[in-house]
Amino acid sequence: MSTKVLIVCDSFKESLDASAVAKAIARGIGAADAAARCTLMPFSDGGEGAIEVLEQAVNTETNVGGYPVTCSTQDALGRPISAEYFRFKQRPAAWIELSAASGIHLIEPESRDPKITSTYGTGLLIKHAIEQGATEIILGIGGSATNDAGAGIISALGGKLLDKQGNELPRGGAALQGLDKLIPPEGLHSIKWQIACDVNNPLVGPKGASHTYGPQKGASKNDIVRLEAALTHFAKKINDTLGVSIDTIAGGGAAGGTAAGLHGLFKAELISGFELLCKMTSLEEKIKACDLIITAEGRIDHQSLTGKVPISVAKLGMKHGKPVIGIAGSIEPPYEVYGKAGLTSLFSIQDGPMTLEDSKRNTARLIEDTLYRVWSLYKNTRQ
Repeated sequence: MSTKVLIVCDSFKESLDASAVAKAIARGIGAADAAARCTLMPFSDGGEGAIEVLEQAVNTETNVGGYPVTCSTQDALGRPISAEYFRFKQRPAAWIELSAASGIHLIEPESRDPKITSTYGTGLLIKHAIEQGATEIILGIGGSATNDAGAGIISALGGKLLDKQGNELPRGGAALQGLDKLIPPEGLHSIKWQIACDVNNPLVGPKGASHTYGPQKGASKNDIVRLEAALTHFAKKINDTLGVSIDTIAGGGAAGGTAAGLHGLFKAELISGFELLCKMTSLEEKIKACDLIITAEGRIDHQSLTGKVPISVAKLGMKHGKPVIGIAGSIEPPYEVYGKAGLTSLFSIQDGPMTLEDSKRNTARLIEDTLYRVWSLYKNTRQ
C-alpha cells in the first residue's frame, strides 16, 4: 500500500526556494520508494514565497483566484528592478511581498547596510496596486534588507519625512534619527491594511528589530546602537503626530520595524501569515487526507517556535494525529522543544564536516540524500 506524503516546506534561504526544496525532498523519497505518493506544497509564513504559494493555489481545487502583476520598482539600495505582486480576482485586494523589492537576497553580501537600505521599492509596488484599484493591501513581510520602520513605503506613497530645515530625509534606517516632522500620505483613508507577520518581536529593545535582525542584514555593533536610537526616535514622532504607540506592539519589529510603522500610520492589522495562507490553500484539509507530513526550512531554531512554517505545520499535524518529519540545514538545541511542538523526528542535511558555503552549493543533493536515508528507515519501521 502506497504512503500518501504531504510535503509542506519553506525555502532554504540563499540556497533553494521552497519549490526547489519540495522537489528535492520528493526525489529523495522517490529514489527510496517509487510507490510513495507525494503531494508538493511549497509554503510560506507570509513573507518570502507567499506569491508562489498563491499562484500554485490558483491551479488547484482551492478557491483562491488571482494573477501576478509585474511592475518597475527599486531594490533596497534604490537600483531599478522589476518585481511582481499578486492581485486577487474575488475582491479588490493585492498581496505584496516585501522581499520582492526590498529583500536581502537582492543585495550582495558586501553591500548590505541597514543604515541606508530602504523599503521605498515596496512602497512603489503598493502604490501601483492602489492605482490599479486595490482597496485592500496584504503585506507579507520577511527576508528584508531594511531597518527603516517602513519609512520608505511612507515616502513612496506620498508621505513626507522632514528634518529641522524642512528637507526630506535621506532613505534608510539611520536617517530617522534626524526626523523632525512627519506628514502622512493623503488619500489612503479607504485602504484596508493587513500585515502578514509571524514573529512577536517589538520595534525596539533587546528583542527588537535592530538587535535581533540587524546583524544578519550587515549591521555592526555600533550600527545597531545607531539604528536602535533612530527607531526609538521614529516611534516617538509617530506617537507625537498620530497619538499611536508603536514601540512595544507584538510583531512590530518584523521587517526592520515595517510592521510597527504601518500600524502607526495606517492602523494596519498584524495577522498570522501562515494562518492566512493556510485558509487560502486548504492546507488543513490536505493534512487530514495524508498519511505522513514532511516539512523543511533552512534553519530550525528558537525563532521557528514563533510561527515559522515547520513548527506551524507540526502543530497542525499533531492536531490531526499525523506524524511530521522535519528537515533542516541546521538545528539549534534544545531539541526536545521541537518534539513538544509536534515534530515526530528532526534531521539535519549536514553530511560530515562541511563549510556553510559547501552546504549552500550542495543543498539539493544533501536534501535528496537525507530523504533517501530517512525514507529507507521509515519503510523498515513499517514492515
